[in-house]
Amino acid sequence: MLGTGRRLLTAGLCCCGVIAAQGPAVGANKAAASQAKTNAAPALYTQSGTDPSFRSLLDAKALPLGGNSTAVAKGSRIHVNTAALAQGANSRNAIPRNIKIHTLCHSAVARKDFPKWTRWYQEDGHTQIFRLFQGETNVRNQRELAARIEAFGETWEAGRTNEWHEWSGTFTIVRPHGCSIFQSKNNVNDWSVMLNMGDDGNIILNHRRHQKDVVLARDMTGKSFDLLVRDNGRDYEVFFNDRKVGAGYYDRPQGSNGFRWGMYLGHHEVRHDALLFVTGAKYK
Repeated sequence: MLGTGRRLLTAGLCCCGVIAAQGPAVGANKAAASQAKTNAAPALYTQSGTDPSFRSLLDAKALPLGGNSTAVAKGSRIHVNTAALAQGANSRNAIPRNIKIHTLCHSAVARKDFPKWTRWYQEDGHTQIFRLFQGETNVRNQRELAARIEAFGETWEAGRTNEWHEWSGTFTIVRPHGCSIFQSKNNVNDWSVMLNMGDDGNIILNHRRHQKDVVLARDMTGKSFDLLVRDNGRDYEVFFNDRKVGAGYYDRPQGSNGFRWGMYLGHHEVRHDALLFVTGAKYK
């Protein structure tokens, strides 16, 4: 089942260091087509400042290894084109205050410390900004690769299947990279359902059990879509742009359940920089 996303505004903004870096045109039409295909970013944000390479941070011992770090990892500032992102059903929802983030260096960063981690996570208005950079890996323990930047909120006790919980928000695919962008997660039995993103901007619904993956939309780079997930700790339902696109079940009788959103690569390498916006996230 294929869905469609909203094509975002394309005029009036340029991303610092993207358009300015283009060399003399050789075959203007071909260059313009390539620019439009690979750089959706100019329509969605501007950027100020720089981001050091991951290797340079490791060489400088700026990212301590082997535990939850209290070090500072700041990055360039992303300024979101709010006019382009104000078209979705969730655009008026403020970012929840009672969330934490999971970075390469720390598994539960509290809101008061978000300003220390702007390399990977920022907020602008009602939009959360998630970034990963080429070559990055988990450094807080011995698990290989496992790069991630995810937000998560409060959890609920497993086994209470008479209670339904919901997460909703609008995703904007800026610089896609193959990864998970949403998980309904249990801390004992792992996830029940995921939404994955491909390098090509495709969006895939991934059921943990009983069903095959489903491509919900193709070529979503530079586009937005609304997501709603309902879960009672066993059964779940998924809605894409207000249309029910999946449902299933996965028994999770122990531990606690919750929602996570952002980017998580698991056992895959970060082959290139990635950037994702989530606007108006809300859970209950």
